[in-house]
Amino acid sequence: MRRLLGLLLIAWGFLLAVNTTFPLLADLGGEKVTAGVNGDEWTCDPDFLAPPYAGIYGNCELSWVNGPLRDSGRVVGPDVADAVEANKTAVPAVAITGMEGYAFLPPTGLEHIVGFIAPLVIVFGLILLFAPRRRRRRGRGGHSHGHHDHDDDDDYDSDDSGDSGDSGGDSGGGDSGGGDGGGGD
Repeated sequence: MRRLLGLLLIAWGFLLAVNTTFPLLADLGGEKVTAGVNGDEWTCDPDFLAPPYAGIYGNCELSWVNGPLRDSGRVVGPDVADAVEANKTAVPAVAITGMEGYAFLPPTGLEHIVGFIAPLVIVFGLILLFAPRRRRRRGRGGHSHGHHDHDDDDDYDSDDSGDSGDSGGDSGGGDSGGGDGGGGD
């Protein structure tokens, strides 16, 4: 069960990373670009399920100027089709250097926080998946280093046979010895 939970957390962490961490990294260190349509027609894929927490953002095929070169690719983000529909020639986006063909709409509000949390979710999933499993030791099988009860009863009390612990005082019976043995001169 723990490993299944680890796999689910890893998968969800990667989903969060694609939807929030990549746009956050682009926003923090990427190149700001202005994207626009290539001619009269453009194609957009709609959001899949419910991004950013349980789905993937939609994207549109656009082009943008990145430095001296004109680049084209996919602009990914929340409501990207609405942003393109509102202004076909000036959609603000951020491109990550080295990630050719992708630009991201800047993240908003809570997506900034989730962008930082997503890698932690992945690490926690990896810990659940690969950490060694602790096995509980029972009192009867094998030798336990921390407990020394050898009398086969279920109480973890002492090495007595059947008593359930110390009675808390003297039993009051006869003389326990000591003294000089009594005898006269």
